[in-house]
This record gives sequence, structure tokens and C-alpha cells, in this order.
Amino acid sequence: MILVSALLHSSAFFLFQTKDPSFKPPPRTASAVQLLTPLAPDGSPSAENEALLQWIATQDPALVAAIPSVEPKGLLEVPYRPSFQTVRTHPLGVPPEPATIQFPPPHDPLALIRSATPKQDAEASAVSPQPTRITVSASLGKRVPVDLRMSPSAKAKKLIEPTTVLAGVAANGEVRFTFLQQGSGSAELDAEARAHSEKLHFAPAAEPLLWGILTFAWGDDAFASASGKETPR
Repeated sequence: MILVSALLHSSAFFLFQTKDPSFKPPPRTASAVQLLTPLAPDGSPSAENEALLQWIATQDPALVAAIPSVEPKGLLEVPYRPSFQTVRTHPLGVPPEPATIQFPPPHDPLALIRSATPKQDAEASAVSPQPTRITVSASLGKRVPVDLRMSPSAKAKKLIEPTTVLAGVAANGEVRFTFLQQGSGSAELDAEARAHSEKLHFAPAAEPLLWGILTFAWGDDAFASASGKETPR
């Protein structure tokens, strides 16, 4: 029975044996590739394609993700300096000498007696008279005449202020224009100041006309007493 069962199974194996049909896959076709260009298929310029290309260029993540490599100027020219060459703690100097106590000199024993003696009033020293001075502004400082002295003939009987005159000096050094900027309080002295300014001769220069300020500081020779004689201020 075992032998018969083995024969039946083996016969069934050979009887019902089938062969799988061979499967051939269908051929693959390449997908169509279309290039985006600023031109239309017919070769004419396309505004839509141009706008789309510009949008793609602005949205390109590669432009944002790219890290610019900028090399510092003179990076390889920096000399090497060891850290131990930098002095961080300066060496201690010579210790200071101990302070010595200095006693003041003794007082003169006769100083107290001399202080009780009556003192004679010192005579007042005579004050030298102050003449009239003329100062020139910085614009004409390099062209100042050698002689700026002035002796006013008019005499003031009250306190006066300095006189300021605006002068226009030509290229040859002559004073072409004079204008009274600030009066002293005495019309006679102001007129003399303008007249004296017109007589001055400055050093020549390249400028055709240069303006400057002349200040007349009146001295003791511009004042007179009630008797008509000059008196110092």
C-alpha cells in the first residue's frame, strides 16, 4: 500500500506539471522633456516665459544658501607675536624713601619788636602816561604798516570808548574805503581816527581789495583837564 501510494503521488506530479508562461514587460518610452526658454515654440520672444524665468531666479534658494567667502584684507600679512612678549605686569621700581620730618626754621626773636615800630607810608610810584594804541584785525595782520603811532589833537573831557573803523585796503596797500563801525563818544576823535586810517599805507598783496578792522584805544593823550591842559587818566 505504501508503494502504491508513492507511485500515485509521483504520477500525479508528472501528470499535473505546468510551465509558467514567460512575461515580457512592455517597452518603456522616454518622457517628453521641455526646456523653458525666453522664446516661444515658434521662435518669437515670449513675455510669459521671460516673467516665469525671472520669478524662478528670484526664488532660487541657492542664492540665499550660498555663503560668501570674503577673505579679510592683509590676513596673511599679520605677523606672529608670541603672548609672552606682551608685558602684562610691569616690574616693581625702587621702593620710595621713608618720609623725613622737617621742622620749620625758628622765628626771629626781634621780629615781634620790629612789628611794633611805626611804618612809614611808601611813596606812590609815578604812573607813566599811556599813549594811544592802534590794533589791526587778523585779516590785515600780515600787512601792518611799520608806524601806527597817532597823537590826537582833539581832547575829550569825559570817559570815552575805543573807536572801531572798517577799512578797505587795495592791492597796492592804499586805504580806499573807511567806515566808522563804533564811535568813542567824541565826534572829533572819531573824525581823526578815520582821517588817520586813510593816511596809512599797508604792505602790498595779491587781493584786489581786503577788508579789516582798525581799533583805536585812546590813551592819556586824548584827555584834557578842565583848564585845558592834558591830564593822565
